[in-house]
Amino acid sequence: MDKNTEQRWEWVDYAKGFGIILVVYGHLLSSAYHGGIQVPQHFFALSDSIVYSFHMPLFFFLAGLFAESSLQKRGTRAYVIDKFARLAYPYFVWSILQVSVEVIFSNQTQLGATVKDVLAVPYQPWGQFWFLYALFLMYMVHVVLSKFGRFSTLLMAALGLAFFFYPVMTSQFALPGFSVHFIFFVGGIWFRKHLENPVEWTSMPSVAIGLLLLFIASAFYVFEYAIEPVRLAGSLHPLYFLFLSTLGIAAFTVLSMYLARISKLQIFRILGKYSLPIYLVHMLAGVGLRMVLLNLFHIQNWIVHILAGVSFALLAPIVLQIAATRINFHYMFELRKRPANSPNRISGEKAIAE
Repeated sequence: MDKNTEQRWEWVDYAKGFGIILVVYGHLLSSAYHGGIQVPQHFFALSDSIVYSFHMPLFFFLAGLFAESSLQKRGTRAYVIDKFARLAYPYFVWSILQVSVEVIFSNQTQLGATVKDVLAVPYQPWGQFWFLYALFLMYMVHVVLSKFGRFSTLLMAALGLAFFFYPVMTSQFALPGFSVHFIFFVGGIWFRKHLENPVEWTSMPSVAIGLLLLFIASAFYVFEYAIEPVRLAGSLHPLYFLFLSTLGIAAFTVLSMYLARISKLQIFRILGKYSLPIYLVHMLAGVGLRMVLLNLFHIQNWIVHILAGVSFALLAPIVLQIAATRINFHYMFELRKRPANSPNRISGEKAIAE
């Protein structure tokens, strides 16, 4: 991207920053709760349900923003190779690494991994890695359907809606995640086509705050009064999922656009730039710290576990990425060597969001 284009889309890094914090929080909260930490049951159920009502749709939406421009820029062959380098490669490396670690510490982890789980990585995504698998599938479907020219977006939207309401519910090949989230990937493509230039009202903080409060109030009402707290993706409540995820995406998109416009709270932008390393490493880092707090310091307080775990899981991958760059090892998180004069950053059009 040229400098003006990069500035216009800098808000994507903010959005990824918010999203990756919620991903880390959601995963570590669930891991702690199911791992025996005394998290209040109602707080866990409500918090888990609200976070999972929109945070993964947000990432798929952000990925869709750059799908068509990336394909046009690279061409089909280079596009597929690029997605393999940025998604399939880290998926295999970090899935095998994490599952292997969980096999060693199987008596202290939530899922209890076995050697069979390591061998199943090619077709049975483990833990959080389903996202990379599903996203890779979306890019491949996008390549195929793009051959239909001006009808491609319409075909993808029809396919996305069909899968959303009638998802493929099998644990293999990340098909459930692909099914219920493809429509948000298509939404990102549509948004880029029709609303590429942020409109004037995104400069108004009242709009961002209003949408955010509306989302929180709506999610609270849904899970307190309309239905039992539940992770909505693939559940019996697709309309609630579509409503809350769309509202959540809108709220954090507008908030991110506003923050990027005024260049405030840069911590979210920085976290967004490192969203892929954080996504890959955060469970190893967060659960590892939890084991240290429990076994070495005998700390049981769930608030300490969540605050310390989330903080460490956000920081450790960034340190790892910087250290790898310092020693010129550029294969830690992607299958490509970064040019020597390339800045040590992950732009808004790369990593998870490309």
